[in-house]
Amino acid sequence: MLHVEKSQGLNKIKHYDWFILILVVLLSAYGLVVIASVAKQLNKYELLVKQSVGIIAGAVAMVVLSLIDYKDLKVLGFPAYGFSILLLVLVLFIGRGKEETGTQGWFKIGPVSYQPSELGKITFILIVAFYLERIVTNTGKYNYIKLLIFSALPIFLVLLQPDIGTSMVYVFIFVCMVFFAGIPYKYIFISAGAGVISIIVIYITRLYERFPDYLKKRFYSFINKDADPLGANFQVRRSIQYTGAGQLWGRGWGKGMAAENVPYSWTDFIFSVVAEEFGFVGAAFLIILFLALFARCIYVAWCARDRYGSFVVMGVVSMFFAHFMENVGMNIGLLPVTGIPLPFISYGVSSVTTNFIAVGIVLSISLRKRRLMFE
Repeated sequence: MLHVEKSQGLNKIKHYDWFILILVVLLSAYGLVVIASVAKQLNKYELLVKQSVGIIAGAVAMVVLSLIDYKDLKVLGFPAYGFSILLLVLVLFIGRGKEETGTQGWFKIGPVSYQPSELGKITFILIVAFYLERIVTNTGKYNYIKLLIFSALPIFLVLLQPDIGTSMVYVFIFVCMVFFAGIPYKYIFISAGAGVISIIVIYITRLYERFPDYLKKRFYSFINKDADPLGANFQVRRSIQYTGAGQLWGRGWGKGMAAENVPYSWTDFIFSVVAEEFGFVGAAFLIILFLALFARCIYVAWCARDRYGSFVVMGVVSMFFAHFMENVGMNIGLLPVTGIPLPFISYGVSSVTTNFIAVGIVLSISLRKRRLMFE
């Protein structure tokens, strides 16, 4: 039976991580300002309304989770994981989005869409952290096998949608958490070797020809930026154009052209709107906010009371970092287009609520972290 030792006698006001909270509020406010600009130019004010509702719902969940002892998640993580797996299976049969994006990964719930793979990232992190702690503390048997099975299942289901971008985020989270846990390198090399062999097999057997056409076009367009300028490369070329058009100070709120001329400017390519309307200064300020959030979360992981808490926080940091790097990278043509949103900035109810839930868990771990000398 799993024993959970909880922290007692906390001053929740004094020890609350207000720095992380302020950073999240600033990022969310920044995102609302940008989405409001896009909504105004496209006359789609429902984007702003839905995003506001998502932020409010997410903020409530964040506060509630931050006040709950994170060690309860060792027990609650398994039913939550099972629920997310169920949703990932159901979305393959009754999901939406295939016609618009090539990926069947959304549930249509009234006026909003919900993407179960977003919640799956949180439960994925909790399960991986649970088994990593058992591995490093030599608790129980067959933990390596259990870790691989519980990790591979959601990745496999997301690949079936098929959502390559999101599945790569899962893999990135897993690799970062395993590396941080200090698992012997021989297992890492074996896994890396298996991945390389898989790529070689796919190439030799020409299985890549069975990939969806939209995915092949994205890959080829990334390799050759001059190919298909009005097709697969249209988004990236326009994004690069308007990202640079902002110059130092930008054209001003609501005065840019990216919102109307870059497809999906409110989600995948929202960074081009930021850079055009607020310039290098505005884009740099946004990047500084993200870097500060990453640094603070790493500090929380270092000060966590146990390894489980450290692993969970590093999983959340890995998730945010993967989204941040991929979104900014594809907006400036350095990384292939994968449809990954920018945390707290891009429009998306399921995305923003998931981000707040993740922050709530980090705040819970920070609230119960080890007290350092002179703190």
